[in-house]
Amino acid sequence: MSAEEIKVASDYLRGGLAADLEAGGDAFAGDSPMLLKFHGIYQQDDRDVRRQRTQAKQPLAHGCMVRASVPGGVISAEGWAALDALADIGDGTLRLTTRQGVQYHLVPKGNLVDLVSEINAAGLTTLGACGDVVRNVMACPLPDPARAAVLAPTVAALVGRFRARTAAYWELFVNGDRAASATSAPRPGDVGPGEDPDRPVEPIYGEAYLPRKFKIGLAWPGDDCVDIHSHDVGLVPTLTGGTNGALTGFTVLAGGGMGMSHARPDDTYPMVAQPLAWVPPEQVVDLVAAVVDTQRVHGNREDRSRARLKYLLEERGIDWLRTQVEERLGAALAPPDELLPWTTHAHLGWHDADGRPEPHLDAGVDPLAAPADGAVPVLLTPTRAAADAAGTLAVPIPSGRLDEARRRTINGVVAEGLVSELRVTPRQDLLLCGVRDRSRVTELLRAGDLPLAADQAPVRNLAIACPALPTCGQALGESERVLPDLVASLEKLLADTGNAGLPLRLNMTGCPNGCARPYSAELGVVGRSKRTYDVYVGGASGRLASLLRPDVLLADIVDVLRPVLERFADLADPDTNFGDWADAVGVEAMQPWLPEAKSRRRKVAS
Repeated sequence: MSAEEIKVASDYLRGGLAADLEAGGDAFAGDSPMLLKFHGIYQQDDRDVRRQRTQAKQPLAHGCMVRASVPGGVISAEGWAALDALADIGDGTLRLTTRQGVQYHLVPKGNLVDLVSEINAAGLTTLGACGDVVRNVMACPLPDPARAAVLAPTVAALVGRFRARTAAYWELFVNGDRAASATSAPRPGDVGPGEDPDRPVEPIYGEAYLPRKFKIGLAWPGDDCVDIHSHDVGLVPTLTGGTNGALTGFTVLAGGGMGMSHARPDDTYPMVAQPLAWVPPEQVVDLVAAVVDTQRVHGNREDRSRARLKYLLEERGIDWLRTQVEERLGAALAPPDELLPWTTHAHLGWHDADGRPEPHLDAGVDPLAAPADGAVPVLLTPTRAAADAAGTLAVPIPSGRLDEARRRTINGVVAEGLVSELRVTPRQDLLLCGVRDRSRVTELLRAGDLPLAADQAPVRNLAIACPALPTCGQALGESERVLPDLVASLEKLLADTGNAGLPLRLNMTGCPNGCARPYSAELGVVGRSKRTYDVYVGGASGRLASLLRPDVLLADIVDVLRPVLERFADLADPDTNFGDWADAVGVEAMQPWLPEAKSRRRKVAS
């Protein structure tokens, strides 16, 4: 059956999952792997041993990836301790995601119910972390009071509106026990405002759910740490006085998305979201619901490769979407407000109790902020009182992967009661919030294989990667496992070309699906085959990167970039970041600088 047929026939995501969970064996069969996604679970296998097992006619080494949905990336200290205690059910690691979630890898089938149930008991859920629904709602994680007052309630309202209502999740994974769940199981006939009473089980989604996943993000004015243009819907608050006043509403963007297919370059591609409207605060959730419903009704259910909202807008246009939303709301939409210039922050290092950055023993400008399109860098203005007060420390986590040693380090900080909360960032890093003893926290981290941002080069702090091999079934090549070597080579290249200390944002993926958002990075590296990558340059907030060279061997990426970075050092203005400069120069003008492309000889079957 097709994906659409499986959803409709599943009795609201039940299918044969109950029988599969009860049955022996290491793998799910039939339609179950697809339905599992809606419950936050992907069936995978260890691809490092796939060939050997296939040749030996043995079953694949199956395991599951389980993703906890973490709205806005916010986890209490107690919740973190509970999540960490579950890591050994899988491969012993926790992985922070580019959508602010937490993943467990290689979880045995027989342990799924226990793991998911315990995640719910910790105050989180896996429901909606995957599948054709509204996914984890992202938001700028910086915990300053102004942002918290606006973003936190908006995230909570969106999560409450769009979480799937089917009781299947609780029946399958929480034994129907609402008391042991992060969210109450729905009651029959529960229908909220603006929802369809003719669809009482799923008043938002209906029996077929959405054509594809739907992503929502919230940025802060001028601060695009969430890559706001990459979402199906992006929300940007409008405030009196720019960034410090009262909330007046939200500018709404629509139609972003990163994924594409190497096999279909002519009709699949990344797109940036377009301005749709401005809406007052009390209407923002209803407006998003109207966009979701438009996608539910009109999205492409025949071709999953073109089922995202971005393709619907490509075919129909933003004005058409505006009309659809107005019809559903019964009111005209106001035009979108002009947005402040964006600066792409990683929010690494120390921040005071009000969220203001503090220096890493150096004054002046945040070295990890990459000003874009003329935006003014954020000045660092620490005070003695702020230095003594509880603050926030953002710790770079390589590829978001916390192995046993790094988990033990973070747990030491949590166990000593040194932080009140932890937050996952869109670049896979970890904010330690409400720090009570800065010296002690710094001591524990540095002693435990978690250097601070000030301890290493910006390019190392700003590099992210998707998991890729050996667990992801979509991966064409390596990503996370080769990123450290690539970053080390880039560090040397930057030093050799006169660019030491350049805050270059590198996003790497093992396939073209774009989970680490490579198409909006200053430097994007996208897996094309087992050994080669497409290299992109020039991305920024609201701007896609351009393909510098396709099909490059991993070892040759530095050679391709060398002449580009040499000219950047010689020609760029001192206050221009690499992404803006590369976009202004253009990849066509760079082609004569590049070394001759190496031909890759393929083995010919005899």
